[in-house]
Amino acid sequence: MITLIKKKGYNLKTKEVIYFPQWTRQTTVNETQLAKRMSRGSTFSVGEVNGVLADFPQCIFDELLNGNEVSLEGLGTFKLKVSGKSQRDKKDVTSQGCKASVVFEPTAELTSRLNDEMEFRFVELPTRGKKKDTGEKTDSPRKSD
Repeated sequence: MITLIKKKGYNLKTKEVIYFPQWTRQTTVNETQLAKRMSRGSTFSVGEVNGVLADFPQCIFDELLNGNEVSLEGLGTFKLKVSGKSQRDKKDVTSQGCKASVVFEPTAELTSRLNDEMEFRFVELPTRGKKKDTGEKTDSPRKSD
């Protein structure tokens, strides 16, 4: 379930109080937890899956460094993005003046599935302190069966 908070804001034109949904992270799943889940119902052990997951970042790095994009069916594509300052003289354009970043573009399938399957539970934030679950639920945006 995706939890949203009712975030209080203001409409700058009308000065009205407005509320909008904002996603809030429940927890972070680490490699070991993911490996345990992935090994259930498969012929691979938790250790084998964990080993593959441990090698995964280096494989992505190597492929990006070699000028490749990495596409994972049903998940998305990792791409390298490089930016730097424009120079008047081509000899002034060097790798030292560049900054690399990695961009992840999810597949349309992944985004669509999230939108189709998410349900909301609204949590109202008190002025200070922890979130308070109001228990209020909204209709799921799922398509009717």
